[in-house]
Formats: sequence, structure tokens, C-alpha cells
Amino acid sequence: MECPYLDPPPPPDMPTRGGLLLFVSGLAVGVVGRLLGLLEFVVVGVIACLAVILAVTLRRTRESQLSVSRRLSSSRVEAGQPVQVDLEIINNGGGKSPLLRLHDNVGDTRGIRLSLAPIERNRTTVAAYRLPTTRRGIIQLGPVLIDDTDAAGLARRGHTFNSTARLLVHPSIEPVPEVRILSGHDPMMGDQQRQTLGISDEEFDGLREYQPGDDLRKVHWPSSARHDELLVRQFQPPRHGRVVLVIDTRPPGDDTMILDITTSIAASIAASVLAAGDSVRVETTDGRSTAVLTGRSRLIDALEFLALLENGAAKIHSSVPSSGGKVVAISASDELWRIPAARSGLARRLSSSIVITVDPSSWSPRTPPGEGGHGWAHLTGPGQIGGAWQRLWSRKPAMT
Repeated sequence: MECPYLDPPPPPDMPTRGGLLLFVSGLAVGVVGRLLGLLEFVVVGVIACLAVILAVTLRRTRESQLSVSRRLSSSRVEAGQPVQVDLEIINNGGGKSPLLRLHDNVGDTRGIRLSLAPIERNRTTVAAYRLPTTRRGIIQLGPVLIDDTDAAGLARRGHTFNSTARLLVHPSIEPVPEVRILSGHDPMMGDQQRQTLGISDEEFDGLREYQPGDDLRKVHWPSSARHDELLVRQFQPPRHGRVVLVIDTRPPGDDTMILDITTSIAASIAASVLAAGDSVRVETTDGRSTAVLTGRSRLIDALEFLALLENGAAKIHSSVPSSGGKVVAISASDELWRIPAARSGLARRLSSSIVITVDPSSWSPRTPPGEGGHGWAHLTGPGQIGGAWQRLWSRKPAMT
């Protein structure tokens, strides 16, 4: 991902603005003095021009030997949380560095500009700043541009350091209870069934003959005695239920502020499902989706998809939902939470067992939760999805 400077970086070697002004002024004074026959003006003008030329020459011949490394307090944060950025600058040269001016490129903004005092030989200084994050997305940090500036501030030499980092700003994640999901009929998984709570990681699948290396703790001694040979119990591998989260991106669900809400709900549920050991897939009604994700480590894939989610389409794509599992629809449509027939129609279209509606117009922590029903929860503010999710799975989630 390229991060262009809004202000183009200066050439590697050139006078500063003050140096350029001094050179032009000196040149003008010298010309005027020459035309008027005033030797003093000519001398002053020549000295001014020579001072700038000397400063530029010194910057060319005495190039600073610097190195830059970067540290972030976190490479992944929720929208609204600041990030601490530390830039470590090391002076590897043979002497004290000149005055330094640092420009850190931050996404498509004007970046961060800092002034640094001269650094002693073989010493390190740290330039730190806090980066606010107000919107979901990916922020590319770097490269870093550092200007050497002489003591008089007349000339500078630019250095570009490829010290970059990628910051993921994802939707907020609210605590949601971990509830194991009924597998149901999933063509990608076969006909597998299990209970929602209290399931073991493995299920007994029968007996087989003992083979060298088998765990003796798995020997079924009563059966071994009857058959006069060692028999061990074998188990089926863990079975993962699957949740398909479908975000309604039809208008008004394509609005940026509404997507901040619906993606936060999806992120919260996805984190809970993956932590419980089940699988999740995140889709939009216009056909965009993640892969099927399993395991806590795959949450980052869901968060990146949600962080970059923008816009939508007026119709539900024919491929949605694109895989089997328990479908959960998340929508900000005013019609859906006000009209039961519209809600049931969406549930039938998406084959969803749960519909979660939100009311963006009253979205506030102080707003009491909305009503709900079998297979339906209506949210009116942050902090409500955890209780709603537990309530939805405390009974069979079927739309009525």
C-alpha cells in the first residue's frame, strides 16, 4: 500500500527556506551595489551568497550516518484507541550530528513532523508521539524522512529511511459469552450434530485392535478380556460448528457510521465464536466475504476484513450465504425491526436462524435495550450484544 506525501519531500540537498531567502537577498544587494557603485553592498551580498554555498557544500561533504528503527505499542487496536509510536534514531557517524528535522509519513495525512536536537556520536535518541485512531482501516506508517540542518539553518540534506509499519484499526470488540454452536446440516462438514454446552473435544467412535505406540490409557479392558486381545478406544476428532455472519450493506447499511456499528457487532460475535472453538465466516449482502475461519489466531483475518469494509449494494447477491452453518443476519434497516413480516422475509432469504437489528438513530450507552423475540435481538447502543447473544442461544434460535 503506497502512502504518498501530500507535501512532496524536498530534494536531497538544497538551501532551507531561510538559506534561499538569504542567497536571493545577498544576490539582490550585490547587484544593486554593483549598479550604484557601492562597494560595501557588493561585499555584503557576496558574503551572504558564499555563506549559503558553503553551508550546502558542508552538508554534501559531511553527511550524517543515521539509522532508524520503529516500535509500536500495538500493531492492532480498536478504533478510538491511540497508539504509541517510538522512532529510535542512532548516530553512527564519527561526530555529533547536526540539528535534525524528522517527518514520519502517516497514511494519506500530512504526517508527523518533529525537531530533534543534535545526537552525540554512537548515541541514540527516541522520537515518540501518540497517534490517534478515529476510523477503521489500515494505516501505513513510514517511510521516515530526516533532514540534516546546519547550525545556522541555511542548508539541509534529506535522508529517507524505509522504516515502515502496518497498523490495523479494527471495530471495537465487546465481551460476548462463548456459546458452542449446534453443527446442524452443513454440506461442507457432513451431517454432524452436537450439544451447545458441555461438549467434550472428542467423541467415542468405537474400538479397534491395539497397535504398538497406542496410549495404554485408551485400552478398554473389559472388551479386551472378552475378546482375548487388547482393544483400544478410538475417538472422532473435534467437530466445529459454524456461524455465518451476514452484514446487511444495503442502504442505509452502506453508510460509514452505520458500518462502524454493524462491523463492531460482527467482530464481537466472531471473537466469541472462534474462542469457543467453532468456525466463523463473515459476509456482506453484496457478496464480499472472508474464508471459513477456525481458531483464535484467525480472528485477525475477520478484523482486517471488517476494518476495510465500506459501501454496499442495493440488492442481496445471489451467492449469499455462500456456505452452510448457522446464519446470523445483522442489519440497520428501520423496516426490519419495525415490521415482523420484513424481518421474517430476510430470515427466509438468508436461511438465517438469528436476525440482529440495530437502531443507529438512538445509538448510545444510555439507551435501554430494544425488544426482541425468538431468533431476534434489537440493539440500541453499545454493550448490549453480549447479553443478547446469550439470550438468543438460551433457547432454540428459530424465527417466528
